Amino acid sequence: MTEECITIFKGDTSRLKNRIPMVDRLSKEFFEKEVKGIFAKSWLIIGDSKELLNKGDYFVTDVPPLKASLIVTRGEDGKVRVFRNICRHRGDKLIHDASGCAKFFTCKFHAWNYSNTGKLVGVTDQGQFKDLDKENLGLIEIHSEVWEDIVFVNFQEKPDQTLKEWLGDIYDQYAGFSENRVKVADHRVIVNTNWNLAVNAFCEGYHNLFIHKNTVPDYQGSPSNPHRHRPYLEVGKHFGRYSAPGNPNHKPTPAEGIFYQHSRPMFPSFAHFDMDALPIGVNPSRFKQWAFDIVHFFPNAVIGPQANTNSIMMFWPISHQQTDIRVMRFSYKTDKPSDRIAQAHSLVRNREVLREDLATMETQFQSIMSNGLPFMHLSEQEQLLQNHYRAADDMLNS
Repeated sequence: MTEECITIFKGDTSRLKNRIPMVDRLSKEFFEKEVKGIFAKSWLIIGDSKELLNKGDYFVTDVPPLKASLIVTRGEDGKVRVFRNICRHRGDKLIHDASGCAKFFTCKFHAWNYSNTGKLVGVTDQGQFKDLDKENLGLIEIHSEVWEDIVFVNFQEKPDQTLKEWLGDIYDQYAGFSENRVKVADHRVIVNTNWNLAVNAFCEGYHNLFIHKNTVPDYQGSPSNPHRHRPYLEVGKHFGRYSAPGNPNHKPTPAEGIFYQHSRPMFPSFAHFDMDALPIGVNPSRFKQWAFDIVHFFPNAVIGPQANTNSIMMFWPISHQQTDIRVMRFSYKTDKPSDRIAQAHSLVRNREVLREDLATMETQFQSIMSNGLPFMHLSEQEQLLQNHYRAADDMLNS
């Protein structure tokens, strides 16, 4: 029997607005305020420590709004650290590779050498330097914390809040939600749109009945929930989250019917399992026809916990009119060919859906910037969008 879907709303909605003025918010001048008032002060997701399984493993990533290149590495002591990708000699980029494994990082310019814990351990022709204080010339470390394998950074000299304070109650609600999973895909695309609109596209389910009608027409909702209302929706100071309703009457494609006979169901099919095995933050209302969750970490990241997979999406503004979108997808470890094929099938279906979302971001931005839309009008099912702009205004006006 299909469970009736009545949205459970949680959190303080007293300061949310359902009309959002947009033209000025998408301007170059407003973006400059966002960089200083939001990105320079927030805890930001930059990657996943599953890519740092061994001591010495590292990857390099950039944070476009702050024009920063970062080294994310697991030191010889096992700790994950984040450093600016800058040699302390004359400022050249220290690492030019995307990833690797090394005990030491050596600058290609003059061969200054650093340990993977950030210490300056070698200076060529050191005798020619007067009063060189090597102890204080290690790599510049950025405040960071690993939360459930996800790496967060904060660029403030002394963060106003710890990550736990920033995330609030949800900090302790996701223990182990992505354990024993590996990265199976990594997508990156630059889109001609404003970063706010890009984030917004993945923070509501109102659109999926229409935009995705050709790719995944019946994966959500049911006859008793024709508008695909979210069973659970919550807003917090720096987060918003909802659960999506899976369709118990979903008709698998012929490919799904073959693949998922021999492997675990994944998007756009959803597994039925013991909900009590989930961390309390995943599917918080324990909705029986649960498909997946969306969790928006303000300002610019979204994660998507599911039964047999999960994703991380980052929306990095390059400018007020261009956004660098990065998507990482994870799934369960396996050596079975049937599982690998099923995972590949799910990734292709996800990519098709992503392409449909990307198209609307650019046309929406073009239309708003033509001064044709003074306000966006948001429904109760779009409370995560309302909360996004409330959080932005709080930071910009503080």
